[in-house]
Amino acid sequence: MTAHLPHRLSSHRPVARLLLGLLCVASIALAALARADTEQLNGNWVLDEAQSESYMDAVKIAKEQIMKQHKRQKKAGFGGGNRQQGGNKYFEQERASKEIRAEDTVDVDWALPEPLSTVMVAKALKIYQSRMCAVLYDKKFKRLFAINPEGNSYSAKGTEFARDEIGRIFGYFAGQTLVIDTEIKGGDRLTERFSLDESGSELKILAKYRRTDLARTLEFTRVFRRGE
Repeated sequence: MTAHLPHRLSSHRPVARLLLGLLCVASIALAALARADTEQLNGNWVLDEAQSESYMDAVKIAKEQIMKQHKRQKKAGFGGGNRQQGGNKYFEQERASKEIRAEDTVDVDWALPEPLSTVMVAKALKIYQSRMCAVLYDKKFKRLFAINPEGNSYSAKGTEFARDEIGRIFGYFAGQTLVIDTEIKGGDRLTERFSLDESGSELKILAKYRRTDLARTLEFTRVFRRGE
C-alpha cells in the first residue's frame, strides 16, 4: 500500500496548484476592487462650513474643560488645606481665591504654527492617491507620503514613514478610511481620518490633535463636497 502513496500525492499536485492559483487571483482581484473604491477619494473638495466643526470649536470645549478642572481642584483645596493646617480661615480663603484667579487667567497659547494651521483650517483640498498619496491644502501646502500596504503596522527600520515641515507622517488605509497619522515636531500628534459617504460625494475628516503639554486631545469633524 505504501508503494502507491507517492503516486497518490503526485496526482493531487495539479489540483493543489490550481487552487493556489485561484486564491492568488482572487486576492489580487479583491485588492484591485478595494483600491478602486478608495480612489474615489481623489479629486477636488470644498469645505461645507455649515456642516463642519472647526479647530476653534474644539479649543472652546477644551478651555471650558480646563476651567472646570481648575475650579474643582481649588474647591477641593479649600477644605483640605484649612482642616490640615488649622490656620486663619480668612487668610487661607483669600490665598486660595488669588490662586484660582491666577489659574483661570493663564493664557494658554492655542495658535497653530504654519503650515499646521493650513492643514487644520483649509477650505479646499485636492487629493490624489495610488501607491503614494498627495494632499494639497488650500493650494498652499502639500503633504506627500506612501500608503503603507500593511495597514497600521510598520517595520523596525521605519521606512514606511515620510517627513515634512509638520513632522513624521505615517499613512495607511483602515478599511475604506484613509488615515494620516503625524508626530508633530515638539511632541504633539495629529491624526486625520478621511472617509466617504455611500454616494461618494461627501468627504468627512475626523481630526484629533493631541496637546501633550495639556494632556488633552482636541477633536473636530469637517465635511467637504466635491468641487470642480
